[in-house]
Amino acid sequence: MMALNELGHKCIALVVDDSPESLWMVSAALEQSGITVLVATDGAKAIELTHRVEPDVILMDAMMPGMSGFETCRALKSGPRPLMTPIIFMTGLTENEYIVEGLASGGVDYITKPVVVEVLIARLSTHIINSRLLQSAREALDTSGRSVLAFDPEGAFLWGSQRAFEVLSFI
Repeated sequence: MMALNELGHKCIALVVDDSPESLWMVSAALEQSGITVLVATDGAKAIELTHRVEPDVILMDAMMPGMSGFETCRALKSGPRPLMTPIIFMTGLTENEYIVEGLASGGVDYITKPVVVEVLIARLSTHIINSRLLQSAREALDTSGRSVLAFDPEGAFLWGSQRAFEVLSFI
């Protein structure tokens, strides 16, 4: 498997957690692995930050004051231009109902606390690499001028090529 440092550019992780201890521990571990870390202490700040910087991965606590991690994930993954960044839940909630909710809200993985740093880095690396490969395929579709739209099984819009948006704007 390709390592993160072989990908050609620095990785950026957004860590969203209301616990200063979790933020410190995860940030330190990621920075030691060569990853640039941005932090947000609630969902609204995380959403605002993603409007300025698109991270390579988001590590999200599920339970936070105000907007939960699940609500934040749904907000980031919806709308006309959903965020394609993989979101990994990192939480103390271990019951199956929460794991299912995290994945159903748009998360790609669910890690329970206490976090094993080596496992976190391995999962994070896999999701970043997969996301970059998918983004490369999307860019190839855009470059080729193909009109492609993607929908989930319930018919909700997931993604569209630039050409598809251009064609739809004429309708």
